[in-house]
Parts: sequence; structure tokens; C-alpha cells
Amino acid sequence: MSRINMEDIVEELDSNFSRVLKSFVDDLVPGNEFDTRQIMRIFRTRLERGFARWEYVPDRCVDTEY
Repeated sequence: MSRINMEDIVEELDSNFSRVLKSFVDDLVPGNEFDTRQIMRIFRTRLERGFARWEYVPDRCVDTEY
């Protein structure tokens, strides 16, 4: 088993996450005016509540040779 730091993962992929989450919200609520920063702030809060800082994942989910 490997472990990943959830906060660091989200921060590292922040621009991708924010773009994808905004697209998701746009599909769900067309014409919305939600701020992408607000969406990410809420996402991070939910992430912190829903996951431990370090989450264990199978080794097959992590490629350290890249």
C-alpha cells in the first residue's frame, strides 16, 4: 500500500480541479454565476472533512517511475 496526501494532491491539481468542478456546476445549473474560487474553497472544505490528510491507496494507483 502507498499513501497520498490529499491536500497536496488537490493543490497540485488545483487548476484542473477548478476547471472540471466549474464545468460540472455549469452542467448542473446552467447560467449560474458561481465563482470558481468559491467552488474550490467549498470543495477543499468538504475534502478536509471527508478524507484523512493521508489516504492509503493500492500501489497500482501510484507511479513513482514517471
